[in-house]
Amino acid sequence: MLPRRFIFPNEGPSGMRVTPRCRLPFLFFLLAGFASATTPLDQQPLAEALRWVKSTPQTLADYDYIMTIRIHLLFFWTGKDDVGSGYIRRGVSQQDAHQEFFQVLFGSDPDKARSINRWGAGREVALHKSPVTALPPEDDVVGSAFFGFMKSSRGKSVSEMQAELKKEKEQGEHSFTGILSRVEPTSAISVIVPMQSDTDYNLHQYALAEPVMFQRISLFDGPVKTLPVASHCSSGSGFMTTVAELMDAAIDGRREVISRCYIHDAQENTLTLEKISPISNLPIQLHGPNNSTLLDTTYHDLSQLDFVSTHKETGKKVYFTISVGTQGNQRGVPLQIRYQPNWWFQVVLNLRPTQNPPPVNALVAR
Repeated sequence: MLPRRFIFPNEGPSGMRVTPRCRLPFLFFLLAGFASATTPLDQQPLAEALRWVKSTPQTLADYDYIMTIRIHLLFFWTGKDDVGSGYIRRGVSQQDAHQEFFQVLFGSDPDKARSINRWGAGREVALHKSPVTALPPEDDVVGSAFFGFMKSSRGKSVSEMQAELKKEKEQGEHSFTGILSRVEPTSAISVIVPMQSDTDYNLHQYALAEPVMFQRISLFDGPVKTLPVASHCSSGSGFMTTVAELMDAAIDGRREVISRCYIHDAQENTLTLEKISPISNLPIQLHGPNNSTLLDTTYHDLSQLDFVSTHKETGKKVYFTISVGTQGNQRGVPLQIRYQPNWWFQVVLNLRPTQNPPPVNALVAR
């Protein structure tokens, strides 16, 4: 997630692809659970939200990540690199310059992760008062739409997930879940759509799976979740936009802006930047098959941003950390992301270096 005000050159550290104004969206399935009350509602606002998220944006930034899994044993951590991958993309609508796009896909690679197939993808469209090509004032977002798609799982351990996958394979049915939501300052609506498929789509087949879920959502005629206006926070931003806003504040040195509310799945949450820690040096070494080197570098002058998302009704907390550069062409670049859902399991995402950065886009960086 790059702060919206900084311009970056084409090539950053280790030859990574860097283009202007990238922000970091995060995995939508890291947020609070999907359970909430439902009521029938005119689905026209959601139909418009579906049109927004289905449109193809002009991509301004494209970041690829390598996934490492770490498991805490009795006295130490152990893990494996390159068990999965993903990307972060940021763009602007080709039809409406007021619409800004965030796209994310992260997950395990079954060929590298003991056949475990678990992934999540999300698209968030933020509607701005001012065109995205200009530098708008603070609190410029007046609404947002979110589409999420994930490989469903109830397993809480590797063995449980493997058992689920075995059962799915035997039955020939694989479970997926989609979500479509829309947030405005005075309303929030959302639908959750389950899907059973005879194809066990993995993260490399997302381009094939996405239109299937779009079609499933477009035909959905079930109840729609709503958030009562009385309990609704006044923000029109979703999760991804809110993370970007707090990162802007941290990099600008505005430490007083540490917490903001946001809506996800028609439920209110609060995102808090709990701690900002300077990091002088961050060495990273990642290894692939046969101990091949995937990444061997050291980043300098970083800020570690520790976030917590709190669900208003249940109090459930989700913690994650983003380490960003603070100097030169690394300023604001999300070099590493860490998510630890419990004491024994951690996911680490490191930016993958690339050799062919795209040309600088002519749009003005925010």
